Amino acid sequence: MKLKKILIDIIPVLVGILLALFINNWQQSNSEKNYIQNSVKSIIKENEGNILELNEALRRQALFMDTLERYLDDDEYTLADIIRKSKGVYTPDLKSTTWKFLIQDSKHTLVSYEFINRLAEIEKYEVLVNRFNTKLGDIIFQPAFFDDPRMKNVCGILFSDYGAIEFSLINELKEFNDYARKTYSIPTDTVAIEKSE
Repeated sequence: MKLKKILIDIIPVLVGILLALFINNWQQSNSEKNYIQNSVKSIIKENEGNILELNEALRRQALFMDTLERYLDDDEYTLADIIRKSKGVYTPDLKSTTWKFLIQDSKHTLVSYEFINRLAEIEKYEVLVNRFNTKLGDIIFQPAFFDDPRMKNVCGILFSDYGAIEFSLINELKEFNDYARKTYSIPTDTVAIEKSE
């Protein structure tokens, strides 16, 4: 009799505890899902911004290359003259803070290996772009190179390689965004950004 009464008293307590645990787990799961959804949206938006930045860089670099080709064999025009005529040399300013924050956060375990691996591929190309930025700075912004006719050829070769890497990075960014939208059910229009004029 006492055992029956104890069980009758304990059952509502156990049900309450189990219900509280279920609700807590459900809330934590929803919180983690929202965190990942918002993080992925931010990464996609940042990638879209990088794509716009890379496209602008390629457009302006094409102007530089056209000017360079026009005056490549003309000894009267130095590299400095060509840079001035093409209104400077433009390199992209890429952002990757959102996904680096996610990866460093303890919640990175909530995303798949493929997700992280795709971001690593993007980083590989970003590192190459940044190395080219440094190399171009070493060549273009050295006054001693401005009057050296060979530097026009070196610049032309570097910019050809640079453009190929930028195109590859654009493709990686687009492929990641398509993958992330599909994997995390994110509609295309929810993270669209406007091109700044």
